[in-house]
Parts: sequence; structure tokens; C-alpha cells
Amino acid sequence: MEQETDIQNGWLTLIIVTLSIFTIVIDKTFLNVAISSLIRDLHTNIATIQIIIATYALTMASLMLIGGRLQNILGRKRTFLTGASIYGVGTVVAALSINSTMLLIGWSILEGIGAALMMPASTSIISGSYKGEKRAFALGITSSMASGAGTLGPIIGGFLTTYYSWRYAFGLELVIIIVIVLFSKEISSFPPTMKWADLNVLGAINSASGIFLFVIGILLLNNPSNWDIAPYPIIIGLILLIIFYFYQKNRINNDKQPLVDISLFNNRSFTMANIVRLLMNFTIGGVLFIIPVYVQGVLGADPLTTGLTLIPMSVAIFIMSSAAGKLSTRIQPRYILALGSLASMAGSIYLSLIFTPTTTIVDMIPGIFLLGMGMGIVFPHSANVIFSVARPDQQPDASGIMNTGINLGSSLGTAVLGVILIIGSFSSMSIVFNNQTTHSSEEQIIGIHQLFEHNNPGNMNKNQILASPQKVQTMKFAFNIITIILIIGFLSSLIIPPQKRKHKPTLVGVTSQI
Repeated sequence: MEQETDIQNGWLTLIIVTLSIFTIVIDKTFLNVAISSLIRDLHTNIATIQIIIATYALTMASLMLIGGRLQNILGRKRTFLTGASIYGVGTVVAALSINSTMLLIGWSILEGIGAALMMPASTSIISGSYKGEKRAFALGITSSMASGAGTLGPIIGGFLTTYYSWRYAFGLELVIIIVIVLFSKEISSFPPTMKWADLNVLGAINSASGIFLFVIGILLLNNPSNWDIAPYPIIIGLILLIIFYFYQKNRINNDKQPLVDISLFNNRSFTMANIVRLLMNFTIGGVLFIIPVYVQGVLGADPLTTGLTLIPMSVAIFIMSSAAGKLSTRIQPRYILALGSLASMAGSIYLSLIFTPTTTIVDMIPGIFLLGMGMGIVFPHSANVIFSVARPDQQPDASGIMNTGINLGSSLGTAVLGVILIIGSFSSMSIVFNNQTTHSSEEQIIGIHQLFEHNNPGNMNKNQILASPQKVQTMKFAFNIITIILIIGFLSSLIIPPQKRKHKPTLVGVTSQI
């Protein structure tokens, strides 16, 4: 365990670290409501925006384990500030983006790398800077701020995009990063406990490459011309992850420092709770992509209205997360997680049933709220199970695994459901185009993008009007996939062994990192 020095008695450290968590969570939600504006301003298409959004979470997922381990080499504070500096550069590049490539580099890559360094360090700084009740209070504050950011993100993004520009949102993040750096001297110093020579470099490359290739392979499916090559990165990614697992197991058996303690997966509660949480983050990643696409591309709503549409979900997450402690004292964790999966499942089934060519935003609110209820139940309780079964010396590894799953699930949700959205449109082209006319692959792809990228009913041509029922069917199918994912989560939660209750459990302070 790191030797703690210069522990702060005040709360300035908490404020600084919480600002970083607030910024990262907002960053994962505000661009989703600006999809139509991004397509227009950057002269791109929905498939490219899907890749950019998924790559942000993918970058974090790929580097989260490495970011957690670098704390031991650079120290917590230095890792945190290095991440903040990279993140700040990313906000500048993203704000000044003149095309989709710049946005990909600035937001998805640079900000993703910065967030992967800041997130693990922020939790470690708080746990090392405060003790006892102060630590519990501090973790509770970070939890509330994460939930609050998830609520405010779509509103802030929608407001700025509607009345100013989505670029101002990145400018706001830059201001916060500058404040963090200016007051960083108040953060406690924690000396390194490892040397660079101790870093499992091969394991780091293996894990990052495996996760990255697996998700990129899925993203390649959004263009039919890539279907021949898409399976290769998926298969290679899976092979690399399998190799990573056994390589880490071998290092542990030979008393060598692993990148992550994969022996945690020997505990069934730990494994199943992570699976349930990953699947729920798959759901939220997908929902935060497909609902804005539908609300803007089909209903013609502006970004602010789109942001307000997602508020019922964020409010439900906040309410249920706040009530988490009461549930945990009365019900076994596996039944709580099953209940959360069922609540979100009800919301998904509701949405799949109510979609028609005349469905309005108001019609969708009950389903969106139910989805949020389930998420608000699963997030805190899954974290509690994950950390309750890990020894004190395994807590950093448990955190790294959990945060990797959070971002991997979110990235997969955006990738898979985005692909379904586009493939669903592709399958409807037989209705949109005259069946007796042969169209090139390029013409069909252009038609696919047009199905979801026009939000002005006055600009819709005959083909687009005919496609409207297919858009509805595609949304129904997307929510049916979400329902299947949640069923898997429900069954996984029931596999968690019953836990003995010797004392009242304390819930972990990170309820949602969406």
C-alpha cells in the first residue's frame, strides 16, 4: 500500500477531484444530443459519428488497466495531472475541429487517454486523502456528482448546441481543467511504489490491443463494404484477450507482478456482478445513441429537446442510487440486481411496443424512466458486490476491472446498436428503391445514411417518407436486442451466491460512470 503523505484536512482536494469526475461523465453524454449538428458542421455521416462516440469509451476501456497501474509508477497525483493535461489538449483540438478526423483525435483519442489516467487516480486520491467517516462522505459526494453530471450532460449539450455551438461545451471543459491544474498543489502527494521495469508491458499491450480490435471489428460492420474484413479484428481481439488472461495467470503463479490480478475472477460473485454491470452499461451506451438519433433524425427535434428527452432516465438513476442503502439491508444482492435488470427490461419492452410512425417524445418517457430505474438499482449494488469480495490489496485491481467493464460495455452498446440502426436501414432499401433497378453499394450506403440524417420533414423526398415505417421497425428491433441483453443480465445476477450478512453493508461511492 502506498505511503500517504501530506494528507489534507480540508475539502479542496475533494472539490478538485470531483470536478474531474463531473467533467468526464458530462463528456460521455453531451455529444449524443448533438448528432445532427455534428453531421452538418463536420460534413460527415451518422456512421462516422457513431465511430467517434464509441471510440471515446473504447479508448478509456483499452487503457483503464494501464492507467490504474501507472499510479504505482508515477504516483497518484502525477498520474492525475498528466491525464488532466492530455485531456485539456484534447478539448482544444475538439473545440477547433474542422472535420471528423480532428474530433476523433481530440475527443475520442486525447480526451479518452486523459480520462483513462484521471479516473482511477481520482478514486485513489480520495481514498488516500480521507479516513473513516470523511472518506465515506467524500465517496458519497463523487457518487452524487457522477449522477448529477449524467443528468446535466444532455441538458448542457442540448442548450449549447441549440443556441450557440457544441464547441462551447468543449470550451467549458477546458475552463474546468484549467481550474483543476491551478489548484492542484492542494492535492496530497503519494510516492510511487513501483519502477518502470516492474510494469507488465506485454500484458498492457495485449489487453489494450485485444479490447480495441474487438470493438473496432464490430464498428466496421456499419459499412457493408467492410463485412468481409470485420470478422478478422473481432477474432484477433478475442484471441489476444484470451492470451492476456492466461499470461496474467502465469505471472501470478510465478510470483511476478501482473498488470491486473485476474484471480479475482475465480470468485463467482465478482465475475457475475461485473457481467451484470457491463451489460447494463451496454444498455445505457446504446440508448444514449439510438434515442437521440431517432428523436432528431425522425421526429426533427432540436438538441435541447433531445437532451430533455433523456432527463427521465438520469433522474431515475439518481433517485434509485440514493435509495440503494435501504435496499441493501433488506434484500440479497443477487435479487436486487435481478430486480434492476427486470425494471430496465420493462422499459425496453415498453419502448419496443409503443414505436409507431406517430410515436411522440411524451410516449417514450415511461419507458426511458423505467430504463433509468433499473440502471439506478444495478450500478451501486453491483459495485458493492464487486468490492465486497475483493481483499484490501485487491481493491485497485477490482476498480480497474470494473471501470474497464463500464467503458467497454458503453462502447459496445454504441457500436452494436449503431450497427443495427444502419443495417436495419440497409435491409429496408428494397422498399425504398425500386426492386427492378440495380444500385451500386455506394448508392445504397448513401441511402442508408439519408434515412437517419435528415431532420427537416420539409426536405424529405418520396423515398424517405416510404422509409419511415422501416425506421420504426429498426428501433423496435434495437430495443428487442436490448431486452435480450437485459435477460442475460437478469440470469447472470441469479447466479451470484447468497451473501452472509454479519453487518450492515456500505455501498461503494461510485454509483454510475456512464
